[in-house]
Amino acid sequence: MYGSLNTITSGIRRALAALALLLPLPALADEVNVYTERQEVFLRDIFTAFTAATDIKVNVLYLDKGSVERLASEGEHTVADLVIVADVGQVKALEYAGLTQPLDPGLLAKNSVPVSMRPERGHWAPLTRRLRVLFVREDDPTAIADFSELAESEWRDSLCMRSGFHPYNIALFANYLGLHGVEATQSWISGIKANLARKPQGNDRAQIKGVANGQCRAAIANLYYYYKMLNSDKEDERQAAQNVRWLPLRVDASGAHANISGAAIAKHSPRPAAAARLLKFMLSAEAQRMYASANYELPIRPDVSMPAELEQANEVIVNWLSLDDIARLRSVAAGLVEEAGFDD
Repeated sequence: MYGSLNTITSGIRRALAALALLLPLPALADEVNVYTERQEVFLRDIFTAFTAATDIKVNVLYLDKGSVERLASEGEHTVADLVIVADVGQVKALEYAGLTQPLDPGLLAKNSVPVSMRPERGHWAPLTRRLRVLFVREDDPTAIADFSELAESEWRDSLCMRSGFHPYNIALFANYLGLHGVEATQSWISGIKANLARKPQGNDRAQIKGVANGQCRAAIANLYYYYKMLNSDKEDERQAAQNVRWLPLRVDASGAHANISGAAIAKHSPRPAAAARLLKFMLSAEAQRMYASANYELPIRPDVSMPAELEQANEVIVNWLSLDDIARLRSVAAGLVEEAGFDD
């Protein structure tokens, strides 16, 4: 009898061992995998601090682009837990593609994220604010206050911009569209096109340099690039930034334009609990201060103390249009850019 029982037990063990080879390994609770299109320098210290506080290791795949496409191709076999992107359009693209999952309903409220910055369906979280502003030379007395004024004839052959199709500009155009309507936005984009000093080219740093070296009178760029250039180890970038100043233009009477960087938990995350802990940490006052110090972007939370050089930027009032509305209008805005032949 005992021999028979041993034989049966041995057979069961062999069967279980064989079955184990066919099953995926359980997700490790002490690790979290991140896909991101942001640069390592912006996130490294935050991830290090998170690991020190939680003993959860952060594994990061830094992508130049294509996070949405990669996550879609991997489907339920993905190893990604958290995805971090640099634009509201990208994080909404993840949501539209069904690649995200709902967050804890209290996460944003508990971390003091303003209601105006919260997503409608609760599938992602904003991490930083990114003001898009106008740069002029330090000695230029210009006192322009509204983006709409840039379409007026007095700015003929004066403006520098990167491609009108770049996500940063599409978000600005979509914001204007949501506040002023199609006809007014079409006229505004065409007016800016007519006032360009050169064909759209380069990145935001190149626009600031264009103002500093006299290629154009004014340029539109994200504000954090200015502070990065001021503190750059490259002399030409420091000199360019020292020779310009920035103006927080309004998109309408209610305020300025701001985009975001954001994050979402992957729908098929093997470790959603660990991803949620990392996201909660990134919204903490500690991590928000680190983000501002590393990249000169503005925190989402209003209760975070700022580096002194960012205090003026942090006081800029942003217009009321929701981030979801801006994302929804991006395709229409891109169509208006195409109609205007903006990059031609």
